[in-house]
Amino acid sequence: MNTRRRSAWRKASATVSIVLLFFLAACSGSDDNDEQSGNSNAESKKDSDLAAMLPDDVQQEGSITWSMEPFYPPFSLSEGDSNEVQGINVDLAHELSALFGVEANIQPGKFDGLIPGIQSERIDVGIATMADTKERRGKVDFVDYFQSGTAIFVKPENPAGINAMSDLCGKQVGVVKGTFQVNDAEAQNERCQKNGNEAMDIQVFDKQAGMLLALKSGRSEVMLMDYVAGSYAATTEGGDAFVQTGDIEDPQRKGMIVSKDRPELRDALQAAMQKLVENGRYEEVLEEWDQTGGALDTITINDGN
Repeated sequence: MNTRRRSAWRKASATVSIVLLFFLAACSGSDDNDEQSGNSNAESKKDSDLAAMLPDDVQQEGSITWSMEPFYPPFSLSEGDSNEVQGINVDLAHELSALFGVEANIQPGKFDGLIPGIQSERIDVGIATMADTKERRGKVDFVDYFQSGTAIFVKPENPAGINAMSDLCGKQVGVVKGTFQVNDAEAQNERCQKNGNEAMDIQVFDKQAGMLLALKSGRSEVMLMDYVAGSYAATTEGGDAFVQTGDIEDPQRKGMIVSKDRPELRDALQAAMQKLVENGRYEEVLEEWDQTGGALDTITINDGN
């Protein structure tokens, strides 16, 4: 387990430990000073103003149920066969819950079950880095906390001198079947030919592993991937297989989702996320997982494309 993953497990363990200490302090026969000390430790991150923004039912329950799809590294992932989830979304769920002074109840779930779960209010918050689209906004509200889009990845040292989509004309470009990057590559190829430049050689791979191997072996000169998937793969490949070049193309807002019938919860989440931006904790969490390229300065509501 690498350093970032150990950090995520430590945070989850720390949250459980804090709750346990609070329970023991409340049930013990210790004096008032000990009880006050235990309460202070348990609520050290609580922001009273933010806590007051929570709906009454959440305050009374004392916890927020967060659900996420556990197979979108590094935002959410599981170790082996474990049901425990770690990653950026887990870290943020614990940080936000701590600001509200409530417990974080993390529930892994299928991606296509998140919106129905929110609509039925079996889930308080879906935090799965879901793309904020017009269709989805008709069903749920979004609190946008990240952005991602197509990124360009090349060999270290960038031997082909590629820095933007316009540099792809005449190049061998790898993409994975079924991704938005296939559409992006085809659209750029049309622009290349329309402007009288050499056509791209678009290589469509069934799996990411095949695309990575093609770049490494020189059969491809460049590959297009979602920024999140690509930057994480670059890290797990040891940093010497490929690197990102240029800016994220057509960045799209990603958000956590809440029921349209719970505007108080939505607004509380937006305010708490903005607090994490301002106090630097948001940036620290993203940095731990090498995802600072998608950071937002302002947390917005229903602000997708």
